[in-house]
Amino acid sequence: MAEAQPSKKVGGHAYGRRIRQMSNTAEEGELCLYTGHSLGSFSTHSMRYDSHQACVRCVAGAREGRMSFDISKLLKKNRVKALKFWSQVDIGAPDECWEWKGCVNKRTKQPQFAWRRHAISSSTQHHPQRVAMWFTWGDLGFTGVKTTCGNKYCCNPFHLIPQNVGVFVDHDSYLESFELACEIHTLKQQVSEFVLEQAMKEQEKLLEQEGLDEREDLILNPNTMFDERFEAVMTDMLAGRHISQTKPNGGGLYDQPEDHETDDEDPTSDF
Repeated sequence: MAEAQPSKKVGGHAYGRRIRQMSNTAEEGELCLYTGHSLGSFSTHSMRYDSHQACVRCVAGAREGRMSFDISKLLKKNRVKALKFWSQVDIGAPDECWEWKGCVNKRTKQPQFAWRRHAISSSTQHHPQRVAMWFTWGDLGFTGVKTTCGNKYCCNPFHLIPQNVGVFVDHDSYLESFELACEIHTLKQQVSEFVLEQAMKEQEKLLEQEGLDEREDLILNPNTMFDERFEAVMTDMLAGRHISQTKPNGGGLYDQPEDHETDDEDPTSDF
């Protein structure tokens, strides 16, 4: 499967292919996914190796064998994305394969997760195994990732090894780690709460749409009394959802923001 091309915004430096060794030179790049990895308290940039656009601090942590499932270590804006990702993974025991339940490209049969990472890649689709690496091993950019189980649908970080970074891997210590076990248990709870919250939001949307349909029938019904129509219109205006309060060129009253993350491009893969 074709590899995503580097963004032209990355300081003029060419992307090193993922099969190459990590460079020893770094530059200012996109802000890391994790807290405390910026250049300063108010900086919007992090230091990244120019070959793989991997966060310098995350690479240092991976080389020491540090892996985490703690979502609180991520920047707030990335925590929802992490929950959305893990909600599409069948999280099981540490020694089991965690099967990907999300989108699979119909043409290539490759799993993919939609995420536009500005200044990192031009692609909007990424292989779930790389995303799982980002959320556990660290923001390692387009570092290659291989599985010890050979299952391309497995997103278990215990089965993933970042390539050409010099990662210290001690599977026995990971499997026996009480801290990691607690983090996985907490992650499962957070994912369950996230799924429930999303289901409730969808239910509210359905109920709201049903109410709008009833209101439309009420207003358009010629037998409806004038005072009832007047009350319905005033209620909509006070709620900010009357047709006169929408943009003239808008596609609809309740249209959601456009999502440009399409399925046309293949996710980056290591197979």
